[in-house]
Amino acid sequence: MARVQISRSLSTLSLILIRLWTSHFPVLGHGFVHSVLIDDQAYTGWNPFNDPYFSPPPSRVIRKVQSDGFGTLSKNDPDLPCHHDGESGSTAVAEVNAGSTVVFQWSYVRHTGYETFNLPYERPCWRADHQGPVSTYMTSCNGDCSSFMVTGARWFKIDAGGYDQSTRQWAADKLRADNNSWTSIVPAGLMPGQYLMRNEIVALHSGASNSQHYPACLQLNVRGSGKGYPSEGDYVSIPGLYDNVAFPNIYGNFGSFPPPGPSPVTLDERNPPFTITATPSSTAGTAATPIGTRRPGGNPLNNDGEGVCRLVSRKRT
Repeated sequence: MARVQISRSLSTLSLILIRLWTSHFPVLGHGFVHSVLIDDQAYTGWNPFNDPYFSPPPSRVIRKVQSDGFGTLSKNDPDLPCHHDGESGSTAVAEVNAGSTVVFQWSYVRHTGYETFNLPYERPCWRADHQGPVSTYMTSCNGDCSSFMVTGARWFKIDAGGYDQSTRQWAADKLRADNNSWTSIVPAGLMPGQYLMRNEIVALHSGASNSQHYPACLQLNVRGSGKGYPSEGDYVSIPGLYDNVAFPNIYGNFGSFPPPGPSPVTLDERNPPFTITATPSSTAGTAATPIGTRRPGGNPLNNDGEGVCRLVSRKRT
């Protein structure tokens, strides 16, 4: 009986400490791409909470991220291209036909005092206050993505969304409304080869001068017979993309905000593609195996299209 009473007292004390923690420290939210859908085939993304602890760690089509964004990237961070730990590639490459759709499925992770007591929770949705633009860029791996280093790479935009004044909606709102996902299309006329596709959410909830950047880099082998590639003026450097961008105060009246960077590419066969010589690797990239098919109205790893956002308990491994 005494042991039961002690156990209850400790549980009560833990809850009190959690409440004190969360009342004195801000709730921090961060996210990552937990899966991608390519022509309705699902591939698991890199999970920073589980994958590093496997031996050996799994090879994913999404490059590694050191965490879910704790210590988030700024617009001039040298790791801005593919997140912390995303400089080098993995051996997994997803196959995709030019003109196909690629869906990035985002998770938002809630950090509070719960994690202090080893009780983390993952929320399969992007938080409503993390407002900002969303964009997708690509860069050629100049051969094998598994050996391609992103430092010095130049990127071309394939889509983006900013703030729509007529609907008073940020691109991040649209992402949340679409089952917390962002859909991009591989340019139909793009030359075949291996590419990185970079999806990024910029969160502006901490102020215009404190933008938080959440990139994810997907390794793709584009198939097809296209001969198109960007012209010289389509390329941007990352970091560098946001050097002259003045983000707005999302809590004020700022009008519209177009997506930063150039316009999405119009493929042009007149100019040679920009290339970077990558250090060869002894292990070539291999085609990744999809984990399943997309369920109608939802995704294979989430909520079956219920359209709800709920907390899902995760156990540490």
